[in-house]
Amino acid sequence: MLDRRADVSLYRQLASALRDQIRHGELPPGAELPSESDLSKRHGVSRDVVRDAMAVLRAEGLIATVRGRRAMVREPAVKVSVQAPPAAEITARMPTVDERRHWNILEGVPLITVRTTDMETHHPADRVVVHTAPAPAPDGALYGFGGDEAPSDSG
Repeated sequence: MLDRRADVSLYRQLASALRDQIRHGELPPGAELPSESDLSKRHGVSRDVVRDAMAVLRAEGLIATVRGRRAMVREPAVKVSVQAPPAAEITARMPTVDERRHWNILEGVPLITVRTTDMETHHPADRVVVHTAPAPAPDGALYGFGGDEAPSDSG
């Protein structure tokens, strides 16, 4: 049940409840979620709260929505491992409509670009893990590990 007195907004509470149902298999991949109207009545909230909760789950890649149809639980994406070359620039942006169609990217999923002077590759963010070699730290130290601290400008 949603708690109207909680510090967490109602739509985030609803998103959390639905996320838990998805993660625990109560709503398996391919399953349709209840309608906005059903969720609204079941949880005693407005349809705007339901829509906001759905937007959170869609942005997390857990559900897919198509206008005029019920939201469906997405199949877990198979992730591809990509090793970025040294000195690669890695950026993220929202794909164009043509790119979404080409790579079958759902709305809300960014496109990762790995760029060097010689090449540029694009990867849907929900299906890629980009690995990079750590940049060498000054004097060979690795900051943040083993108690090493970054030098301070205050001397």
